[in-house]
Amino acid sequence: MRLDPSEPATGPMPTYEDRGDVGYRKSLGNLQIQMIAIGGAIGVGLFLGVGQRLAAAGPALILAYLVVSVVVYLMMRALGEMVIYRPTTGAWVSYAREFVSDRLAFMTGWIHVTLAAVAGVAEIAALAVYVQYWWPDLPGWIPSLVAALTIVGCNLLSVKWFGAIELGASSIKVLAILLFLAAGVVLVVAGDVFHAPTTASISHLWADGGFAPSGLLPLLVVLGGVVFSFSAIETVGVSAGEAADPARSMPRAINSVVLRIGLFYLGSILVLSLLLPADRYSGDESPFVTALASLNISGIAGIMNFVVLTAAISGVNATLYSSVRVLRNMAAHGQAPRATVWVSSRGVPAGAILSVLGVYLLGIVLIFALGASTAFEVILSACAVFILFGWISILVSHLGYRRAVARGRAHAVDFRLPGAPATNVIALVFLGAVALYIMFDQSNPHWYYSLIAGVVIVVGTNLGYEFSKRHVHRHGLPEVAATGDTAADDTEAGAPSGRR
Repeated sequence: MRLDPSEPATGPMPTYEDRGDVGYRKSLGNLQIQMIAIGGAIGVGLFLGVGQRLAAAGPALILAYLVVSVVVYLMMRALGEMVIYRPTTGAWVSYAREFVSDRLAFMTGWIHVTLAAVAGVAEIAALAVYVQYWWPDLPGWIPSLVAALTIVGCNLLSVKWFGAIELGASSIKVLAILLFLAAGVVLVVAGDVFHAPTTASISHLWADGGFAPSGLLPLLVVLGGVVFSFSAIETVGVSAGEAADPARSMPRAINSVVLRIGLFYLGSILVLSLLLPADRYSGDESPFVTALASLNISGIAGIMNFVVLTAAISGVNATLYSSVRVLRNMAAHGQAPRATVWVSSRGVPAGAILSVLGVYLLGIVLIFALGASTAFEVILSACAVFILFGWISILVSHLGYRRAVARGRAHAVDFRLPGAPATNVIALVFLGAVALYIMFDQSNPHWYYSLIAGVVIVVGTNLGYEFSKRHVHRHGLPEVAATGDTAADDTEAGAPSGRR
């Protein structure tokens, strides 16, 4: 049963065990964990989404990213504190179940699964945009289908394949961004100091309409896209449940989030703003490709397009990984279809992976109907509010964890959120305000997608929770042993999860 953080501890400190962790193999190494964190922090939101938002807000876009980055850091430190307390593939869903309520766990879990699956479709749509750079007449659904089937196939083999894909793709995009930043600085210096024939200039920050050519209002308008840029950053919390040494690897991964955000996001936006006037960018292609194409160096734009293509592959891989682990965790607690509880003899949640593949296939139909670029923007509009609800649940669960620690119901760790609980409240107020703005921002032609998503979240998850609770009461919980395991699960099918 769930621990009650409001009750004082009596006797030995209880240990919460999550039945959703049964069947996995802890085989992710420290380097793979670091690259998973990078893969979550750097995705299609940077490589494709920044272009349209830079054109709308101008160089002032960097301010929106700076503010959201601070809140994201607080959220990640809160998640990291709970991860060190108890690593689990259920991550924030498991913490919501332990420290708040089963209802919040259900809501949080389905919000994330939906978000991650839909964000995966957005990455697939972006991938099609990149491929069409080389073959503009190629229908977008073809590269999307090939990528989805290949990535799902690799993830079905073992978690090591997931780690290998993420390690390779993340390494490529990190190296490319570093080279891009260095080249951008060199071009600015060459143009402004040595008067070389280049369009790069620091004057782009205030020329061409100024730092904020349309005022500060566009910064609010683009907040949905800024939030979406960080949509998979919490994936590293899920990987803790399969980490070989989470106590060593997780603090490093989460602490480095600030450096990655500062260097990759803020640095990239700054360099892009220096290379070209902001109105030269658009959502039709990666802003990195636009900037490099302006240099008229044969082949360099195509190379960068390959890099952003690997970023999209990394994004699909990361969102698939997190969504299936959370879905399987919920299934182990009777809050998702029983078919998704199946873990293969390789330690892979195969049932959940195949279920998410079905969502990807529906997304590919959307790409076929609307076109890759339009599909990306439509999906983004509906995603942002899902992301915010997920982050809010992490901060609320962390407050519950701190209350449990204060009452002796859970042990404290050295890796803590600075300034809590005040920083929790500050972040929650900001995220709540942004969520309300996104849902009622009528300047966005797709604003009602976020409003509809918000209503569906509240109504749908509450109805779903009541249904799942009655279903578990009648039929009990499913078995959670991996297929082929010789050791039986120590939890009987109808036994409750929680304190043992």
